[in-house]
Amino acid sequence: MKKYLLALCLSLVSAGTFAQEYYDDSAAAGDWAIGLNIPMTFGDDTHLGFGPKIQYYATHALRLEASFDYYMEAHKRIDWDLNFNLHYLIPAKYGLSFYPVVGLTFLHRHWTPSDYPGDSGNLGVNIGVGAQYDITSSIFANYELKYQYVNDHDRGNMCVGIGFRF
Repeated sequence: MKKYLLALCLSLVSAGTFAQEYYDDSAAAGDWAIGLNIPMTFGDDTHLGFGPKIQYYATHALRLEASFDYYMEAHKRIDWDLNFNLHYLIPAKYGLSFYPVVGLTFLHRHWTPSDYPGDSGNLGVNIGVGAQYDITSSIFANYELKYQYVNDHDRGNMCVGIGFRF
């Protein structure tokens, strides 16, 4: 299953590589973007989730992002996290950009049934890398691979997303 999901994520990110037209209209300071993330955690357990994101371009390369991810129940546990990340976009060619991911996360866990530990919430740090492909001047796809350092709940996180810049 993981191999198929990884192949799907990579194909979504690289889908625009074969586009016949490239829109050279990169983001400018003051631009906003909204989008949807589909994250998957990995490590000692796997959770698939979804959630919205909002981004603000402080400069054409420096982007602030806030996102909320809700993970479906697995192993009698439901997770959600709230992330505040900083991206520094490094343009490559043909609408492709790479960026480091640095930020804060708040991870909330809820175990079911009630005889499990209950709810817990912990602050942590996100560190990782990402790639973005501008499909058009306002639509982009992205892929991120980050690690969430959270007290006793460290985990890897792979995310594919799509966004609309305005």
